[in-house]
Amino acid sequence: MGFSLWHLFKAGLLMCNAFLILNRRRFLAKYGLDDMNSQHANASNNPLIQQAAGLLHAVQYLRVPVIVANILTIVFEVLIGG
Repeated sequence: MGFSLWHLFKAGLLMCNAFLILNRRRFLAKYGLDDMNSQHANASNNPLIQQAAGLLHAVQYLRVPVIVANILTIVFEVLIGG
């Protein structure tokens, strides 16, 4: 099993899937970042946490493309057997 762009694509797709299945509100509630208004209020506290919260908010827009990519990946893996 070599290192290729296909394996990098599958790893990125798995990471997107992991971000999408997180319950964003429940996960961010312990940091007080579960809504967009408090995100701007706490921006000076910890920029790393703010960036992670922004990533979780932004990845929700990728829901449909990730579903399509999952379907295409499954079909490709079944047909080619990789």
